[in-house]
Amino acid sequence: MGLDYVYAMFQALAENRFLEFNRETYAARGSKSWTAIFMGNRMVYSSEPENMKALSTSHRDAFAVEPIRVGNGAITPFQGRGVSSSDGPKWQYSRDLVKPYFDREGFSNLDRLRTHVDRLISKIPTDGSMVDMQPLFRRWLLDTSTDFLFGRTVNSLDNPDQDWPYRDMVTVMRGLRLRLQLSSFVFLHRDKEFFAACKRIHGFLDAYIEEAYRQLQVEKDTGKSATYENGKPRDDFLWTIARHVPDPLELRTQLTGVWIPSNETTSILMSNTIFALARHPEVVKKLRKEILDYGDKPVTFSGLRSLNYLRYVVNETHRLYPVSLQTVRACVRDTTLPTGGGPSGKDPIFCGKGDIMHCNRFLMHRDPDLWGPDAEEFRPERWETARPMWNFVPFGGGPRICPAHVMVDTECSYAVFRILQNFKAIEARDDEPYTAVMRVGPSNKNGVKVAFIPA
Repeated sequence: MGLDYVYAMFQALAENRFLEFNRETYAARGSKSWTAIFMGNRMVYSSEPENMKALSTSHRDAFAVEPIRVGNGAITPFQGRGVSSSDGPKWQYSRDLVKPYFDREGFSNLDRLRTHVDRLISKIPTDGSMVDMQPLFRRWLLDTSTDFLFGRTVNSLDNPDQDWPYRDMVTVMRGLRLRLQLSSFVFLHRDKEFFAACKRIHGFLDAYIEEAYRQLQVEKDTGKSATYENGKPRDDFLWTIARHVPDPLELRTQLTGVWIPSNETTSILMSNTIFALARHPEVVKKLRKEILDYGDKPVTFSGLRSLNYLRYVVNETHRLYPVSLQTVRACVRDTTLPTGGGPSGKDPIFCGKGDIMHCNRFLMHRDPDLWGPDAEEFRPERWETARPMWNFVPFGGGPRICPAHVMVDTECSYAVFRILQNFKAIEARDDEPYTAVMRVGPSNKNGVKVAFIPA
């Protein structure tokens, strides 16, 4: 794979054509699995579900993330070895440490979201005028995450000037995407704004960390439990793990491994769901009927899970508009994956130590061989009969599945439920196609410009 390919790839990133570039590259190869030399590294590319399954389960010990995220310095200006960037015992330690944030008993209590969703809905015009929901969802996630992680929301929905951490997160995530793409040539990345944004986010988190350590010391000295301003005992995520992690740099690494991806993933999913609904009024009508049929019962986690069509809508959004494009791993010992090798492309495919494996979820989720001839269409009804296994992996799979996967879907479902309780229709107010700007995950360059029609 020569310099022409490298130039074409980075040009596609610059022109926000990276999704199309993926399609074109696989189409030119005429195969769902292929290999190439890229920037001195042997790359193995595949959109085969069986390879995704093996990479994530039976063969997972042959692959690692640390060499391509930390070992080459790709993410180290921002974070170190945390739950999404380490392997082995360090990964298990990080996973166990952050697990309380993603326990069902936490995210299944939807009362924690109610005030924030009320505030979000109050920002939606009721006169049918246009609103861009993408920045509103970003601010909503910034508010909820600072509340749940640190015990104090920045309330950027009411105070838009307080949303600078999210704007810096966007800069950081865009820079991390480029650095991960550069791989061993990461030294070429010298974007001053990226490094400045990393520094500002570090300062933002360090203030919370220093406060937590001060309160822990007071608690130790006085024997009195720390409380919030309202007198309730402090029980947020930071407080929970701070007592187990005495080193502030390590604590910040664990926080960045949770806070940044969960904001990125959830806000993108919520934006994409409204983008799709606005272009399919028949889906909105059907979904709203299901929501109204739910009645005045309290909105609970189990109640949301009982709404089949709502779940179909979220799944279909994941399928067509991914929050993450690929599962990428470094091969740490010689192995094979089930398919993609030999003259027919059906034999096992060899992965040697040092190779980089790319499983392309974006192409897998739109593959007509897996989803039928209408694979490019937004059709939630397909989930009435679909029984996906490894051909539908929006959060990856196996032990390293994104720990936030149920929480992300729950938060999106709850917000959509509440919005459609209040509005009977969603109208697109532009005819721009979905155009992916690549951060760690893709985000729509054109935003989500819609109008809501009150019930």
